[in-house]
Amino acid sequence: MARRAPPSQRPRARLGVLAAAALIAVAGIILFVLGQRPHASPSSSPAAALLRQGTPDTVPGYWEQPSATLEAAAAGAEDARFRAFGALLVKDGFADAIIDLGREMTGDWYDWSERKCPRAEPDCYIRAWRHAVDAMRSAPGQHFRFLWTTFPGGAAATDAWPGAAYVDLVGTDVYDWYGGPNDTYPHTASGQLDHDAKWRQILTPPGGLDWLAQLSQLTGKPIAIPEWGLDFHSFGGQDDPAFIARMLAWLHAHHAISVYWAVQHVAADQAVPPGPLLAGLGADASNPAGVNDLGLLLGGRLQYAEASLPQHQPVSDLSAQPVLAAWQHAGYQLILDVPLVPLTVPSYNGPPEPGGHPYQLADYPDALAAFRQGISGARRS
Repeated sequence: MARRAPPSQRPRARLGVLAAAALIAVAGIILFVLGQRPHASPSSSPAAALLRQGTPDTVPGYWEQPSATLEAAAAGAEDARFRAFGALLVKDGFADAIIDLGREMTGDWYDWSERKCPRAEPDCYIRAWRHAVDAMRSAPGQHFRFLWTTFPGGAAATDAWPGAAYVDLVGTDVYDWYGGPNDTYPHTASGQLDHDAKWRQILTPPGGLDWLAQLSQLTGKPIAIPEWGLDFHSFGGQDDPAFIARMLAWLHAHHAISVYWAVQHVAADQAVPPGPLLAGLGADASNPAGVNDLGLLLGGRLQYAEASLPQHQPVSDLSAQPVLAAWQHAGYQLILDVPLVPLTVPSYNGPPEPGGHPYQLADYPDALAAFRQGISGARRS
């Protein structure tokens, strides 16, 4: 998987309540979700308590070396760039794009991490996010939706939640990979990969699927999972059809948009997939041909495609135009991974997979069958 920090720096690891209780909770937190600062919300509100789950910002060593660019963005230094970017998206036909902005901020591997705010300005991520959203929304004709994506098991998100007025969808990234001691995959007493234990890890941590479902319910924001997938590294779950089946069932139960991480894991195909629209499903595959191929494998046309702007460059026409050009006539609803500020450290692509070649989904018929069955079951229900 691209755009990652090493596992040692990146620990990896979402339920419902009665409708009446949900209404009461929402009424109780209306000041919180619409407020200007999460810290100004009632400390007893359900959403505030949820956002406090995870590593608190009071632990020793929490605050990383502050990011000068993030601090500047919090003061409005990037506003002109984001205004121009919003206008470019509208001009190029992407006025309805979903903007996955400043993703995984509860980790510590990006320059826009909440942990890279100055200690005296713990809300600088929030202010930088609001500046970017306000700037992009100023583009005439835009209908952008902004996706707020945490990372499971990271820092508490209380320093990162910009308020409901600035968020349209909430999400987290999910992989079937390490989560045990020493960055290993959970194992049973007999030494086998413990896929059941790993699924519990995916559900239960702060930022996990159970947590996300509660946040969605409390804030009224739909869910989008912009990255999920198998993993065949030594610390991954390998060929795990149960993970595919469980994820698809969870996604369907929560009416979530999902984007499968297919980069280098499907062959590129120029053919437009026949068959039905696979609503709610998408792929991150670097180019339209890769998204086409996943659709062909699954027996229909995907609805969503994810693309990423260059992370080491400021947002600009120069960085965005080559990315957008490939998708202008592809026919997919575009999700754009957009850096909040430029990344100043090398991107991490992970260790080589066994044999030095990324897995091919088509080579694992049981996982592919679970994918197809999950989609078919969702369409019937």
